[in-house]
Amino acid sequence: MFGRKKKTVSVAIAQGMADNDGWVIIDVRTKLERKDGHIPGSIHYSLDSLNQRLPKLKDKKVLAVCRSGSRSATAVGILDSNGIEAMNIKGGMNAWNRAGLPTRKGK
Repeated sequence: MFGRKKKTVSVAIAQGMADNDGWVIIDVRTKLERKDGHIPGSIHYSLDSLNQRLPKLKDKKVLAVCRSGSRSATAVGILDSNGIEAMNIKGGMNAWNRAGLPTRKGK
């Protein structure tokens, strides 16, 4: 497993991991936040519903994203404690947007 310092990745590295290394991005924000713009191909599992979704993530490597990185850090803790390899996207959607990476509006 990863050491504590390696539980966070930059948006650029996260994009590469999702595009090339089979990592799944889960968006743990609310539906309303996600509707305003999300990472194409990401899956919406709000932080409140994450525990119910754990069985769907058991065999996945997960990158978690929220608005700023706080809720997704909590999600990484939940995933990690359930044996799911997970990393937090540093700075969340704020950093993703600042980097000019692709987003999609709506569902």
